[in-house]
Amino acid sequence: MTGFTSFVVLIVCACLMCDSAEAWGKEGHEIIAQIAHDSLSQKTLDALNGFLNGSNLTSMAPLPDNYDHTQQGKWSSPCHFVNVPRGSTAFEWSDCTLFCVVEAINNYTVLLNSQKTNPIPCNYDQSEGVEPCPLEFLVHYLGDVHQPLHISYADDEGGNKVLASFFGTETNLHAVWDTKIIQKWQPFDDMFQGIAELESLMSNNQQTVQQLLKVTDPVAWANESLAFTLTNAYNFTTDDNGVAQLGDEYYNTNLRVIQWRLIAAGARLGQLLTNVLSSADHKVGYDLPDIFQARFN
Repeated sequence: MTGFTSFVVLIVCACLMCDSAEAWGKEGHEIIAQIAHDSLSQKTLDALNGFLNGSNLTSMAPLPDNYDHTQQGKWSSPCHFVNVPRGSTAFEWSDCTLFCVVEAINNYTVLLNSQKTNPIPCNYDQSEGVEPCPLEFLVHYLGDVHQPLHISYADDEGGNKVLASFFGTETNLHAVWDTKIIQKWQPFDDMFQGIAELESLMSNNQQTVQQLLKVTDPVAWANESLAFTLTNAYNFTTDDNGVAQLGDEYYNTNLRVIQWRLIAAGARLGQLLTNVLSSADHKVGYDLPDIFQARFN
């Protein structure tokens, strides 16, 4: 078996084991990206234009979830999450067995930096399996790391195997955190109403936002999410069939958690993009398929 063939086999095996859910769903990723956009200076927005190719951060944010569902994009599935062992209380680099969301954020930050003086316009045609640009990946994965159940357990696929009844609707625990709570909070699909509410919350809690912005390490972001996985996500009662019963108490407790995770992701994304695009540093990054292949040759 050649090195490249070994690489392909390993990636396919990894994808069969991984959580394929869309972190935050379309709504959450768009909210995060819009909060980030609204925080950017005109100088940073101008620097982004060379990458955006006529689109915007909000529209591009969900697209890597489409890509990893294509044959060409399966390699990227492990980049959306971290699986930690049961009993873990903190992220360890050993949890990144192939690649993970923490390492993906670090890589695409460097890759975006390496292209900033000569931007390569993004191509958004994931229907043809076109690989997302570094900016797309970075915007998306920074959202992913703030979704608690993307820093979770392999044995239940980040809550995908945990059956749940959310206000009487059959679903699973992961979907509740991805979309169900957000959609109950904003039932009319009015993203901008939700964004306005979150930005008002930010304005009224500026000290809290500044504390969030002081935390710049993706490892710390993952550990924040893991803490909510440990304390909140699995805190429910089940019926006689083992189905989690999630109603008012669970919703009211965790809506504010989710709102602040969206705020943290959006504020940090805005800060990261500002720092990368305004920095005088120039680093070299690599496409992740190249890294995967190098590891297993």
